[in-house]
Amino acid sequence: MFGYVESGGDRIYYEVTGEGPPLVLCHGLGGNHAIWWRQIEPLAQRYTVITWDQRGFGNSTSVTDDSRMGTARQDLRAVIDHLDVAPVHLLGQSMGGTVALGTALEHPEILRSLIISTSVAGTAQEHVNRLVQAEPARDRMSRRDHPVLDAQFAAENPDLGVLYNLISGFGKRPPPQTVLAELANDRFDPEAIARITLPTLLIAGTRDVHCPPEAMQSVADLIPGARLVALEGSHSLYYESPDAWNDAVLHFLDLLP
Repeated sequence: MFGYVESGGDRIYYEVTGEGPPLVLCHGLGGNHAIWWRQIEPLAQRYTVITWDQRGFGNSTSVTDDSRMGTARQDLRAVIDHLDVAPVHLLGQSMGGTVALGTALEHPEILRSLIISTSVAGTAQEHVNRLVQAEPARDRMSRRDHPVLDAQFAAENPDLGVLYNLISGFGKRPPPQTVLAELANDRFDPEAIARITLPTLLIAGTRDVHCPPEAMQSVADLIPGARLVALEGSHSLYYESPDAWNDAVLHFLDLLP
């Protein structure tokens, strides 16, 4: 099933696959609903998987040119309310981790659990600043390369590198630097993070230069009962190592009451 929901002057696209407890996936800056093609089938065997596009990404409109993370959280809430699926398991990768963490702080009542993958959400400002400054010039990159893909992975899997770039090009996506600036402006109070009571999993990549494991560990240390799993790989673990990433997510979810 797929559709749109009106939210704050834009139309937000979503897709629903599978049956079971609802699991919402929030994509990163390089993605949209289609980037989860390596997750949908294995996750949807046990969960109702809901993917959606932030404004300007994929099939969602960008009439308002509003790239704020707070607006993205409002749009996410609109999707969840429209589908009447709360409470949900909420998973966010990179930029989507900021959307997910903010939603856990603002609307914990609509969540069952929280998963943050390879994201600077909640980390010290220095990590966010490093991410903003690391965005390279796209015109100097090959068709198989992408700022969030491991160079060796792209060289060994040129078809998947090209596919990632094709998916990234869907929609009227805002400039990366605009979105990164909004990420830098969207900060969270550590004391508020420490009050999160949701079951929480953080997934880090051992070679992730954008969101190093030690930075994510600092967030895991704040949330009571949270655990961090470090998987071999870089920033786009879910795309480059889908089996290990999917297994980590399913193991966490399947152990919840």
